[in-house]
Amino acid sequence: MNNPWSMIERPDSDFNVRRVGNEHPLRLFWGRDTFGRYLFIYDTDVANLPEKRVYPNLTGIALNTAREPAGGKLVLRLNETANWELFHALCSDLVRATSGLEDGPTAGAVIVRRLNRWQELLKKGRSGILDVGSIKGLIGELRFLVDRIAPEFGWHEAVSCWKGPEGSPQDFAVHQTAIEIKCQAGSSKPHVRINSPEQLDPQLPEAYLIVYTIADAEEADVEGFTLNDLVARVRSILETEAQAARERFEDLLYMAGYVTTEEYDEYRFCVIAAKSFRLDEGFPRIRSSELISGIENVSYTVNLEACSGFEGKPDWWKEPS
Repeated sequence: MNNPWSMIERPDSDFNVRRVGNEHPLRLFWGRDTFGRYLFIYDTDVANLPEKRVYPNLTGIALNTAREPAGGKLVLRLNETANWELFHALCSDLVRATSGLEDGPTAGAVIVRRLNRWQELLKKGRSGILDVGSIKGLIGELRFLVDRIAPEFGWHEAVSCWKGPEGSPQDFAVHQTAIEIKCQAGSSKPHVRINSPEQLDPQLPEAYLIVYTIADAEEADVEGFTLNDLVARVRSILETEAQAARERFEDLLYMAGYVTTEEYDEYRFCVIAAKSFRLDEGFPRIRSSELISGIENVSYTVNLEACSGFEGKPDWWKEPS
C-alpha cells in the first residue's frame, strides 16, 4: 500500500499538501506540517464547515478547524507517524464516504458522522493483522456477499444481512434464514470447527452451514486473490450504491478486525469449492438445549463426510448462468 504522505516534502513553514484526487467533488488533501507530521485536510467554504464542538475526540489524532474570510479548513493530524496505516484507513473512509457528494453542508455532516463512528471503533482497539484462520473466515463471508446474496437481493440488503462482525451467533440472517459460514483448507480432512452450540442452533425457521474450501495460491495463479483484493472489489461495487450501504460495510469490516494494510498482500488464496448443508433434524451438531447445566464454553469439530445426506441450498441460491 502506497503511503501518500511519503511523496510530500516537509515544509519550512505552514504545511505542504497534495490533493487526494482532481475527480473528487470535495477539496481534500494529504499534507505534512513543519514537524513532518501527517495531515488530512478538508478545504471548504466557511458555511459548510460544522462547528468544532460537534467533532469527536479521536485517539491519537488531533482535530482542528480554521475559519477565515477566504474559507474554512478541517485539519486532522496524526500524532504518531508509526500509526499511519490506521490513519490512512480513516482518511480513505472519509474520501469514499463523500465521493458522491457535492461540496456543501451535507458533506460536512457526513464527515462528522464518519468521525464519530471511528471514535467508537478506535475505542475497541486494534492489535496487528488478522491471523490466517480469521483472514480465510472473512474471505468466506465476503465471497458469500459477492457470489450469493448481492446478486439475488442487491447490495443494500446484502450488507444489512451481514451480522457476524456484530457478534451474532450466525454470520448472516437472510429474511427467515440463518447462514453460518465456515472455511476449510483444500488439503485437510473435510471438517470445520464450531465455536459454540449457538452457531449451528439458530432461532430462525431455516438454517444452513456454508463451507468454503480455500487453498493457498501462487502469485502466477490467475484465480488467486488477497483479502485486500476482495475488499477493494466490494468497495468498487459499492461506489454506486447508497451512502448507508457503503458506511455499514466499512463499519462491519472494522468490527471484523480488518483495516487495509499491505501485510495482507502476503497471503494469497483461491476458492476451490463451496458446499451448503441444511441444518435439519439429525444434522451432527450440539444444541444448546442438550447441554447439562454447568457445562460452558463448548466447541467441537464436525466431520463433513458425515453430513453428505444434508446437502441442500436455500431456494434463493442460484448458480451463475
